[in-house]
Amino acid sequence: VQWVREASPLLALLHPASEPEALLRLSTCTCACRVPRLAEGTQGQGGATPVALYFDARGAVANLRVAPQPPHEAPPQVGDVELRVRAVGLNFRDVLNVLGVYPGDPGPPGSDCAGVVAALGDGAGSQLRIGDSALGHGIAALASIARTDA
Repeated sequence: VQWVREASPLLALLHPASEPEALLRLSTCTCACRVPRLAEGTQGQGGATPVALYFDARGAVANLRVAPQPPHEAPPQVGDVELRVRAVGLNFRDVLNVLGVYPGDPGPPGSDCAGVVAALGDGAGSQLRIGDSALGHGIAALASIARTDA
């Protein structure tokens, strides 16, 4: 019963509100974290602008920003598939990448995703069709549209 009383303020943060996020300060430490509120997504609605997660500089999670994703300038290359992303995996490697402590240049965060096939490069359609559900592995998967090997 004690944990229910303590969790009630946290559960209240999950209810939609006019604010897109809340700041949660933990009393047992000097840290704070942003807690996103539940909100209706626009992905999948006609005319929705594709977006991607970017950072201008590594070093802090606060440097992440969501911005419009520029369209690809060319169709998928031979053997490639383009996915409308529906879910992404956020891995510890991505956290290290954003914080700037991953060795070398790991490129943009996001290495795996699941989505719906939107376009196929030549030779990629032997087992996949447009509209199929698929998993993707590559780079820059924290976006509305991702490309990877078929």
